[in-house]
Parts: sequence; structure tokens; C-alpha cells
Amino acid sequence: MSPLEAISRWLESQDLDTQLEVAAYVTFSIFRKSDVLTLGGPEELDTLQRWLTEPELDPRAAAGRALTFRLAFEYFAEGRIRGDGWKRTEELERKSLELAKRDGKLAAARKAQRKLQLLPTRKEHWYRVAKSWNGLAATYLTREALALGSLPRCDLKAISNSHCLPLVPTVEASDAALVPIVPATAVEEGEEGRNEVLFSQKSGQS
Repeated sequence: MSPLEAISRWLESQDLDTQLEVAAYVTFSIFRKSDVLTLGGPEELDTLQRWLTEPELDPRAAAGRALTFRLAFEYFAEGRIRGDGWKRTEELERKSLELAKRDGKLAAARKAQRKLQLLPTRKEHWYRVAKSWNGLAATYLTREALALGSLPRCDLKAISNSHCLPLVPTVEASDAALVPIVPATAVEEGEEGRNEVLFSQKSGQS
């Protein structure tokens, strides 16, 4: 199974709310169809899945997409685990509730209210999501796995070693944090660009 196929199957294995959250952020980061991040919906999820499963994709392009998704997802997931990434979500949920009440859409209002009430549970759920992703990344997104997708070794500087340490912390931010070793960069190479970023986990102890 290729890295891109593994990502697609992993995404499909998540609950619908998680899929929509991921699709909203990743499509916003990659395609920038809007200047404003939204809660996401079926359209964003469909767009992301079609991007992940495009048939007859060149192996180099497929490996590049796998790296692109990983970078976007792990930045998003880090905010979820750290806690500050929920601020925008809560703001959007409250706005959705206010609009639904104003327009007299009782079903939509109840749904928005329910999602706000479930925020603590959703936050806890994301620890399991992060652990699941780390397992996938350590298996299918290593340097060797991506190299099998015909991505030249010189393009894999973002992968620190064959085991590829998880980039998403799975403990409270007070106990561990992601520390950037090198800045994220975007390098244009012909018709294709690449994003490079490298993180490590650092103990909160001084």
C-alpha cells in the first residue's frame, strides 16, 4: 500500500466529525479557495478524498502529496493536542448557533448546541486520533516508504530517519511540546514545489 493510499484509508477510518475537521483545515491550507477557515462539510471532504485518490498519479507527485498532507495535518493536530487549536472551532460553532437561532432553524441550532457541549469529549478524542496517526506515519511515511514512491532522496530531507519519529505529541502541552529544528520552507523546483519541516519532541522539564 502506498503512502497516499494509507493516508486515504486512515482518514476514512476516522469518525465523520474528525474527517470533516481534517478536511476543512487541509483543503484550506492546500487550495486556499477561501480566505476564511470554516467548520468544513461534505464538499471539503470530497475534495480532499479526490485529491488523495486521484488515479494514475505520477509516483513522484503522489509522494509529494503524502508529504504535503502530513505537514498540513500535523500542524493542525498539534494545535488540537496543545489546546489552542480549539479556539477557532469554538468561535465558529458559537457563530453557527447564533445564526441558526436568528434564522429560526431549530434543528441546526440544536446540532450546533450539541457540538459545543461535546467539545470536551472531542478534545479527549483527539489524543486517540494523534496516536493512530503516529502509528501510520511510523509505518507508511518513513523515508524508505516514500522513496519506494520514486521520490528522489534529495527531496526527503524533512524525514529525519527510517523510523520517522511521530510529529504529533500525545500528552498535555505542559508535559511535551513540538520544537522546530529547522524552519518550514517552500522550494520551487520546476513545476513542483516541496515543503520541508522537521520537529522533535522536547520535555517540558528545564
